[in-house]
Amino acid sequence: MTDFAFPIQSTVRARGDVAAERTCLRCKAVFWSNGFGERICTRCKSTVARRTAMPDAGGQGRRRSGGR
Repeated sequence: MTDFAFPIQSTVRARGDVAAERTCLRCKAVFWSNGFGERICTRCKSTVARRTAMPDAGGQGRRRSGGR
């Protein structure tokens, strides 16, 4: 059996995706963000209101009509 060498893949971040202090979009508090995609602070993420506002996957989806 032959051993194959797999190249190590690393994640490349976008140039503007840097950790920085940002303002929470919900409570306006300043918090340390890991990148530009993180705009809600940890305190707001853990609130019950935010968790219950997210739709669960068990909802009714659209069905294809099958040409009917």
